Amino acid sequence: MKEQHMHAWHEKITRKTNSPLNIIISPVEFGTGAHWHKEMEIVYIMEGSMEIGLHHEKIAMQPRDLLFIGSCDVHQFFASPEGCKKIILQLEKSIFDHCADEVFSKRFDTPHLSSDDTLMTDGMQTLHSLFERSALVIYEEWENRRQGCELAIKARVNDMLTAIVRDMPMSPYSPEETIKRLEKQRRLEDVLKFIEQNYESDITLTSAADVSGYSVHYFSRFFKEATDKNFVDYVNEFRITEAMEQLKDGDASVTDIAFKVGFNSIETFNRVFKKLNGCTPTAYRSKI
Repeated sequence: MKEQHMHAWHEKITRKTNSPLNIIISPVEFGTGAHWHKEMEIVYIMEGSMEIGLHHEKIAMQPRDLLFIGSCDVHQFFASPEGCKKIILQLEKSIFDHCADEVFSKRFDTPHLSSDDTLMTDGMQTLHSLFERSALVIYEEWENRRQGCELAIKARVNDMLTAIVRDMPMSPYSPEETIKRLEKQRRLEDVLKFIEQNYESDITLTSAADVSGYSVHYFSRFFKEATDKNFVDYVNEFRITEAMEQLKDGDASVTDIAFKVGFNSIETFNRVFKKLNGCTPTAYRSKI
Protein backbone atom coordinates (compact mmCIF):
# COMPACT_ATOMS: atom_id res chain seq x y z
CA MET A 1 0.00 0.00 0.00
CA LYS A 2 1.13 3.56 -0.56
CA GLU A 3 -0.22 7.03 -0.17
CA GLN A 4 -0.91 8.67 -3.48
CA HIS A 5 -2.48 12.01 -4.30
CA MET A 6 -4.89 11.83 -7.17
CA HIS A 7 -4.30 13.18 -10.62
CA ALA A 8 -7.52 13.94 -12.42
CA TRP A 9 -9.18 12.65 -15.59
CA HIS A 10 -8.86 8.99 -16.51
CA GLU A 11 -6.88 8.13 -13.46
CA LYS A 12 -4.57 5.16 -13.84
CA ILE A 13 -3.77 4.27 -10.27
CA THR A 14 -0.20 3.04 -10.01
CA ARG A 15 1.40 1.36 -7.02
CA LYS A 16 4.85 0.23 -6.01
CA THR A 17 3.32 -3.01 -4.75
CA ASN A 18 0.67 -5.33 -6.09
CA SER A 19 -1.75 -4.42 -3.30
CA PRO A 20 -5.35 -4.03 -4.47
CA LEU A 21 -5.83 -1.27 -1.86
CA ASN A 22 -4.71 2.33 -2.25
CA ILE A 23 -4.95 4.76 0.68
CA ILE A 24 -5.02 8.53 0.23
CA ILE A 25 -4.98 10.86 3.23
CA SER A 26 -5.19 14.54 2.39
CA PRO A 27 -5.74 17.66 4.54
CA VAL A 28 -6.65 19.88 1.58
CA GLU A 29 -8.55 19.61 -1.68
CA PHE A 30 -7.26 21.57 -4.65
CA GLY A 31 -9.92 20.05 -6.86
CA THR A 32 -9.84 17.60 -9.76
CA GLY A 33 -11.84 17.68 -12.95
CA ALA A 34 -14.33 15.01 -13.93
CA HIS A 35 -12.48 11.70 -14.05
CA TRP A 36 -12.98 7.98 -13.57
CA HIS A 37 -11.01 4.85 -12.79
CA LYS A 38 -11.73 1.16 -12.64
CA GLU A 39 -11.27 1.01 -8.88
CA MET A 40 -14.16 1.51 -6.47
CA GLU A 41 -13.65 4.46 -4.13
CA ILE A 42 -14.79 5.25 -0.59
CA VAL A 43 -14.43 8.82 0.69
CA TYR A 44 -14.71 9.67 4.40
CA ILE A 45 -14.63 13.31 5.52
CA MET A 46 -12.78 13.84 8.80
CA GLU A 47 -12.69 17.64 9.08
CA GLY A 48 -13.90 20.51 6.94
CA SER A 49 -16.23 20.21 3.99
CA MET A 50 -16.14 19.85 0.23
CA GLU A 51 -18.33 19.13 -2.76
CA ILE A 52 -18.08 16.05 -4.95
CA GLY A 53 -19.80 15.68 -8.30
CA LEU A 54 -21.29 12.23 -8.93
CA HIS A 55 -24.02 11.12 -11.34
CA HIS A 56 -24.68 14.71 -12.49
CA GLU A 57 -25.28 15.74 -8.87
CA LYS A 58 -23.14 17.99 -6.69
CA ILE A 59 -22.99 16.40 -3.24
CA ALA A 60 -22.14 18.59 -0.24
CA MET A 61 -19.88 16.52 2.01
CA GLN A 62 -19.72 17.40 5.70
CA PRO A 63 -17.62 15.99 8.56
CA ARG A 64 -18.30 12.27 9.11
CA ASP A 65 -19.99 11.88 5.71
CA LEU A 66 -19.18 8.89 3.50
CA LEU A 67 -19.42 8.62 -0.28
CA PHE A 68 -19.23 5.40 -2.31
CA ILE A 69 -18.07 5.81 -5.91
CA GLY A 70 -18.53 2.79 -8.14
CA SER A 71 -16.05 1.46 -10.67
CA CYS A 72 -15.85 3.71 -13.75
CA ASP A 73 -18.31 6.25 -12.31
CA VAL A 74 -17.37 9.71 -13.55
CA HIS A 75 -16.82 11.97 -10.55
CA GLN A 76 -15.24 15.30 -9.67
CA PHE A 77 -13.72 16.81 -6.53
CA PHE A 78 -14.34 20.54 -6.24
CA ALA A 79 -11.67 22.73 -4.67
CA SER A 80 -12.05 23.44 -0.95
CA PRO A 81 -9.62 26.30 -0.20
CA GLU A 82 -10.43 26.30 3.52
CA GLY A 83 -9.25 22.70 3.81
CA CYS A 84 -10.88 19.30 3.95
CA LYS A 85 -9.21 16.46 5.78
CA LYS A 86 -10.30 13.15 4.36
CA ILE A 87 -9.35 9.55 3.84
CA ILE A 88 -9.95 7.89 0.49
CA LEU A 89 -9.80 4.15 -0.08
CA GLN A 90 -9.49 2.91 -3.65
CA LEU A 91 -10.38 -0.76 -4.02
CA GLU A 92 -9.42 -2.92 -7.00
CA LYS A 93 -11.88 -5.52 -8.16
CA SER A 94 -9.64 -8.37 -7.04
CA ILE A 95 -9.85 -7.35 -3.39
CA PHE A 96 -13.46 -8.66 -3.32
CA ASP A 97 -12.22 -12.16 -4.17
CA HIS A 98 -15.00 -14.44 -5.48
CA CYS A 99 -17.64 -11.73 -4.92
CA ALA A 100 -15.89 -9.33 -7.29
CA ASP A 101 -17.98 -9.88 -10.43
CA GLU A 102 -21.23 -9.59 -8.52
CA VAL A 103 -20.23 -6.36 -6.74
CA PHE A 104 -18.72 -4.65 -9.77
CA SER A 105 -21.78 -5.40 -11.90
CA LYS A 106 -23.94 -3.26 -9.60
CA ARG A 107 -24.49 0.41 -8.78
CA PHE A 108 -24.82 1.93 -5.31
CA ASP A 109 -28.45 2.88 -4.63
CA THR A 110 -27.44 5.12 -1.72
CA PRO A 111 -23.89 6.31 -2.42
CA HIS A 112 -23.98 9.17 0.13
CA LEU A 113 -24.18 8.20 3.81
CA SER A 114 -24.73 11.43 5.70
CA SER A 115 -23.56 12.05 9.23
CA ASP A 116 -27.06 13.37 9.95
CA ASP A 117 -28.72 10.42 11.70
CA THR A 118 -32.17 11.93 11.23
CA LEU A 119 -31.89 11.37 7.49
CA MET A 120 -31.14 7.64 7.75
CA THR A 121 -33.01 4.49 8.68
CA ASP A 122 -31.71 2.39 11.55
CA GLY A 123 -30.06 0.02 9.07
CA MET A 124 -28.25 2.82 7.25
CA GLN A 125 -27.16 4.33 10.57
CA THR A 126 -25.62 0.98 11.48
CA LEU A 127 -23.83 0.84 8.15
CA HIS A 128 -22.56 4.39 8.57
CA SER A 129 -21.21 3.53 12.02
CA LEU A 130 -19.39 0.46 10.73
CA PHE A 131 -17.74 2.28 7.85
CA GLU A 132 -16.87 5.27 10.04
CA ARG A 133 -15.23 3.14 12.74
CA SER A 134 -13.27 1.23 10.13
CA ALA A 135 -12.10 4.40 8.36
CA LEU A 136 -10.93 5.97 11.62
CA VAL A 137 -9.01 2.83 12.63
CA ILE A 138 -7.38 2.71 9.19
CA TYR A 139 -6.39 6.36 9.55
CA GLU A 140 -4.94 5.82 13.03
CA GLU A 141 -3.00 2.73 11.96
CA TRP A 142 -1.75 4.47 8.81
CA GLU A 143 -0.54 7.49 10.77
CA ASN A 144 1.17 5.63 13.62
CA ARG A 145 2.59 2.69 11.65
CA ARG A 146 2.81 0.43 14.67
CA GLN A 147 3.93 -3.17 14.30
CA GLY A 148 1.16 -5.12 12.59
CA CYS A 149 -0.51 -2.01 11.17
CA GLU A 150 -1.01 -3.62 7.77
CA LEU A 151 -2.80 -6.55 9.41
CA ALA A 152 -5.05 -4.15 11.33
CA ILE A 153 -5.79 -2.17 8.17
CA LYS A 154 -6.56 -5.34 6.24
CA ALA A 155 -8.97 -6.47 8.97
CA ARG A 156 -10.91 -3.19 8.86
CA VAL A 157 -10.96 -3.16 5.06
CA ASN A 158 -12.38 -6.68 5.14
CA ASP A 159 -15.12 -5.46 7.49
CA MET A 160 -15.98 -2.82 4.90
CA LEU A 161 -15.93 -5.28 2.02
CA THR A 162 -18.23 -7.65 3.87
CA ALA A 163 -20.67 -4.81 4.61
CA ILE A 164 -20.68 -3.78 0.94
CA VAL A 165 -21.35 -7.34 -0.22
CA ARG A 166 -23.99 -8.14 2.39
CA ASP A 167 -25.68 -4.91 3.40
CA MET A 168 -25.12 -1.97 1.04
CA PRO A 169 -28.20 -1.29 -1.11
CA MET A 170 -27.10 -2.00 -4.69
CA SER A 171 -28.89 -2.68 -7.98
CA PRO A 172 -27.50 -4.72 -10.88
CA TYR A 173 -26.87 -3.24 -14.29
CA SER A 174 -28.83 -5.02 -17.00
CA PRO A 175 -26.77 -6.90 -19.64
CA GLU A 176 -27.61 -4.16 -22.13
CA GLU A 177 -26.55 -1.46 -19.68
CA THR A 178 -23.30 -3.29 -19.00
CA ILE A 179 -22.39 -3.58 -22.69
CA LYS A 180 -23.34 0.01 -23.40
CA ARG A 181 -21.50 1.24 -20.32
CA LEU A 182 -18.28 -0.56 -21.19
CA GLU A 183 -18.35 0.67 -24.79
CA LYS A 184 -18.91 4.26 -23.74
CA GLN A 185 -16.17 3.98 -21.13
CA ARG A 186 -13.75 2.70 -23.78
CA ARG A 187 -14.53 5.61 -26.09
CA LEU A 188 -14.40 8.11 -23.24
CA GLU A 189 -11.05 6.73 -22.14
CA ASP A 190 -9.65 7.28 -25.63
CA VAL A 191 -10.85 10.89 -25.64
CA LEU A 192 -9.57 11.66 -22.14
CA LYS A 193 -6.18 10.23 -23.05
CA PHE A 194 -6.19 12.44 -26.14
CA ILE A 195 -6.91 15.52 -24.00
CA GLU A 196 -4.24 14.60 -21.47
CA GLN A 197 -1.63 14.17 -24.18
CA ASN A 198 -2.56 17.24 -26.24
CA TYR A 199 -3.96 19.87 -23.84
CA GLU A 200 -1.00 22.20 -24.48
CA SER A 201 -2.00 22.54 -28.13
CA ASP A 202 -5.20 23.60 -29.88
CA ILE A 203 -7.71 20.79 -29.26
CA THR A 204 -10.94 21.04 -31.24
CA LEU A 205 -14.28 19.34 -30.83
CA THR A 206 -13.84 17.83 -34.28
CA SER A 207 -10.46 16.29 -33.45
CA ALA A 208 -11.83 14.77 -30.26
CA ALA A 209 -14.90 13.44 -32.09
CA ASP A 210 -12.58 11.75 -34.58
CA VAL A 211 -10.78 10.01 -31.72
CA SER A 212 -14.08 8.77 -30.28
CA GLY A 213 -15.37 7.47 -33.61
CA TYR A 214 -18.59 9.48 -33.22
CA SER A 215 -19.96 12.30 -35.34
CA VAL A 216 -19.36 15.78 -33.95
CA HIS A 217 -23.04 16.20 -33.07
CA TYR A 218 -23.32 12.84 -31.29
CA PHE A 219 -19.94 13.23 -29.60
CA SER A 220 -20.91 16.59 -28.14
CA ARG A 221 -24.00 15.03 -26.53
CA PHE A 222 -22.12 11.89 -25.47
CA PHE A 223 -19.36 13.89 -23.80
CA LYS A 224 -21.82 16.08 -21.93
CA GLU A 225 -23.68 13.02 -20.63
CA ALA A 226 -20.45 11.27 -19.60
CA THR A 227 -18.77 14.16 -17.81
CA ASP A 228 -21.62 16.59 -17.10
CA LYS A 229 -19.60 19.26 -18.95
CA ASN A 230 -19.38 20.49 -22.49
CA PHE A 231 -16.13 19.73 -24.27
CA VAL A 232 -14.62 23.23 -24.17
CA ASP A 233 -15.31 23.63 -20.44
CA TYR A 234 -13.78 20.24 -19.72
CA VAL A 235 -10.60 21.01 -21.65
CA ASN A 236 -10.29 24.40 -19.96
CA GLU A 237 -10.75 22.84 -16.53
CA PHE A 238 -8.10 20.26 -17.34
CA ARG A 239 -5.74 23.07 -18.33
CA ILE A 240 -6.52 24.99 -15.14
CA THR A 241 -5.81 21.89 -13.05
CA GLU A 242 -2.43 21.57 -14.74
CA ALA A 243 -1.81 25.28 -14.18
CA MET A 244 -2.61 24.91 -10.47
CA GLU A 245 0.05 22.22 -10.16
CA GLN A 246 2.59 24.47 -11.86
CA LEU A 247 1.64 27.42 -9.67
CA LYS A 248 2.26 25.23 -6.61
CA ASP A 249 5.47 23.60 -7.74
CA GLY A 250 7.33 26.11 -9.89
CA ASP A 251 8.53 29.69 -10.21
CA ALA A 252 7.34 30.34 -13.76
CA SER A 253 5.30 33.50 -14.29
CA VAL A 254 1.51 33.33 -14.48
CA THR A 255 1.67 34.38 -18.13
CA ASP A 256 4.17 31.67 -19.03
CA ILE A 257 2.05 29.04 -17.26
CA ALA A 258 -1.12 30.20 -19.02
CA PHE A 259 0.41 29.74 -22.46
CA LYS A 260 2.18 26.54 -21.49
CA VAL A 261 -1.09 24.83 -20.52
CA GLY A 262 -2.78 25.76 -23.79
CA PHE A 263 -4.49 29.13 -23.30
CA ASN A 264 -4.00 31.62 -26.13
CA SER A 265 -5.00 34.61 -24.00
CA ILE A 266 -3.94 35.59 -20.50
CA GLU A 267 -7.31 37.32 -20.08
CA THR A 268 -9.16 34.08 -20.83
CA PHE A 269 -6.87 32.17 -18.49
CA ASN A 270 -7.47 34.58 -15.63
CA ARG A 271 -11.23 34.60 -16.22
CA VAL A 272 -11.55 30.79 -16.30
CA PHE A 273 -9.19 30.38 -13.34
CA LYS A 274 -11.19 32.81 -11.19
CA LYS A 275 -14.48 31.21 -12.21
CA LEU A 276 -13.27 27.80 -11.08
CA ASN A 277 -11.31 28.80 -7.98
CA GLY A 278 -12.87 32.03 -6.80
CA CYS A 279 -9.56 33.88 -7.00
CA THR A 280 -6.93 34.95 -9.51
CA PRO A 281 -3.90 32.78 -10.27
CA THR A 282 -1.67 35.26 -8.42
CA ALA A 283 -3.90 35.19 -5.34
CA TYR A 284 -4.02 31.39 -5.50
CA ARG A 285 -0.22 31.18 -5.59
CA SER A 286 0.05 33.47 -2.57
CA LYS A 287 -2.17 31.11 -0.53
CA ILE A 288 -0.16 27.96 -1.08
